Amino acid sequence: MATIKVLIEGYAKELKNGWIASSTTCIITTEDKKIITDPGCNRQKLLEALREEKLTTDDIDFVFLSHCHPDHILLAGIFEKAKFVTFDSNLIYDKDSLTVFDKNVLGKDIKIIETPGHVLEHLSLLIDTPQGNVAIAGDAIWWVDGETQVVDIHKEDPSQAKGMNMEDLIESRKKLLEISDFIIPGHGKMFKVNKLGRQVQNSR
Repeated sequence: MATIKVLIEGYAKELKNGWIASSTTCIITTEDKKIITDPGCNRQKLLEALREEKLTTDDIDFVFLSHCHPDHILLAGIFEKAKFVTFDSNLIYDKDSLTVFDKNVLGKDIKIIETPGHVLEHLSLLIDTPQGNVAIAGDAIWWVDGETQVVDIHKEDPSQAKGMNMEDLIESRKKLLEISDFIIPGHGKMFKVNKLGRQVQNSR
């Protein structure tokens, strides 16, 4: 069964004219793969986190990219030996080879699911772990620094990203809450989903 560790807890601080932000980065370990999710844009933090795990960039087999924003993907290229599972028309990039992937390409315990809304092309992961189903949600669910982490499927996306579709985002959030026991947001702390919470969020 796959295991997950959060290497970097994502952060997003809004400034007068922009943001200080980098995404949550996780490492997923399966029987035969090491997978990095959304490596973010803070190189120092990422390399330090890998060193703490006694890993180098060459130890990573796959990099999963949830969507196109630089605060999630800017450091993807430092993993020179990895294959890249991307939001880009659901393709695997292996150097200059582009092939369509199966939803279970990362392993039998890991499903790739479409979660549009924050942007049109957005993917999340659902991982079957010893603790239950864990969703790595990308920016389908995220919070600004200092914001109370209350799940509300109707909450406006603070970034107002180009290509955002609120109706799709609500449906993606519903999906994630229904299928997950825990959710790792794109920015913010991992949280447990309770059944009552699912019912409350879907009743509005």
